[in-house]
Amino acid sequence: MKRLIILFICCFISLGLYAQSAELDAWSSAYDMAQSVAEQLVYVENVAEGNYSGAETFFARALDKLLTVYPDIDNLSEWEAADHCARILSFQLGEAKHTDSAQNIWQVVNYFSNPLVKAEALIALGKIGNTAVLPQVVQLLNDLNSQPQSNTEMRERSERIAYGAILSLEYYKAPEGYLPVFFASTGWYADRIKNQASISLVNIISDPTEPLLEVVNNAGYTYDIKHLALRTSERSQSSSENKARVAVAALTEGWRNQVSDIHQNQELTQMRKLALSMIRRYTTQDAAVYPQLDRSYSNGDMDERLAVLYALEALASEDAARLLASYLAAIHQKRNSNTLTASDEQLVRVIIPALGNVGSAARAQARPILIQVQQSPNWTNTIKNLASEALRKIGN
Repeated sequence: MKRLIILFICCFISLGLYAQSAELDAWSSAYDMAQSVAEQLVYVENVAEGNYSGAETFFARALDKLLTVYPDIDNLSEWEAADHCARILSFQLGEAKHTDSAQNIWQVVNYFSNPLVKAEALIALGKIGNTAVLPQVVQLLNDLNSQPQSNTEMRERSERIAYGAILSLEYYKAPEGYLPVFFASTGWYADRIKNQASISLVNIISDPTEPLLEVVNNAGYTYDIKHLALRTSERSQSSSENKARVAVAALTEGWRNQVSDIHQNQELTQMRKLALSMIRRYTTQDAAVYPQLDRSYSNGDMDERLAVLYALEALASEDAARLLASYLAAIHQKRNSNTLTASDEQLVRVIIPALGNVGSAARAQARPILIQVQQSPNWTNTIKNLASEALRKIGN
């Protein structure tokens, strides 16, 4: 009995597929006899609504024919029908991931002037994933990013195309698509376009360390862009090690040049502070970080100096201990010469516990200066107690 039921179901499915095939053949024949694009559109719509198995072959053939007749269209109603038809065909072929249609869909991007048609075709290319036309999509978005539009109509047009290109590159998930979308996220576009670019970035590549390092290290980019690259790295899915790499590069870049412009200086300060926070959280084995930490301690504002101390405490290395010990020695000297400031008082209360928390790595560098502080008659009992506790932690 079970075998009969299975046989019945198989026959039913076969009849259904046969009926679908017959209907699709009928629509295909009607399409071939159509005398106008408007009439062809009716048949394309019916096939799309019918959700027929194997319909991608029909859609591919229909797109090929549409591209052939498009240059000869000479009236508005036919142009509008062609636009509608191109959008449907691009969508359907994209959903079917019809690789052989990629070049024709790229021709839709080139031939059709309607930005919505271009956008649909671009999205379809991303869904198909044919890398042969990927460089063209990348270049298209790069061009749009570099051509701000002030005219309202042109701005809306370019934004629609950019939206399609952004989604296309999100679907492609190719590393070369990352930076164009990154620059779109901070470009001249309306917020909805920039927001979509920010969302798409996360889905293009999970670890964008290399392209973001390229931005941070490249002198051709402004400080606000470099700062954005650092923030993007922070919220990415990169490993802690790679986030720290970008942070060290950003901290280095933050001290590369002295700037007089107030706004640029604020941007650099905020970038350095974020970099310091990331170095504290993710740590690093890169010895190049220590000269930059020292620069921030020597030249930064109070918040930046404190951030350096917390980062050194987290790094817990011999180099970190050496710097912390040198800062304590300088403050101790000021205490002995009676030139201590309120800022020094605040810093010393962070430096001494940090040396204790660095542990055994701090023993050789920190022990002598901690003993001096502990035994000095010039320090308060509170500071002496902090020194005693730090000495206990680092051991003999």
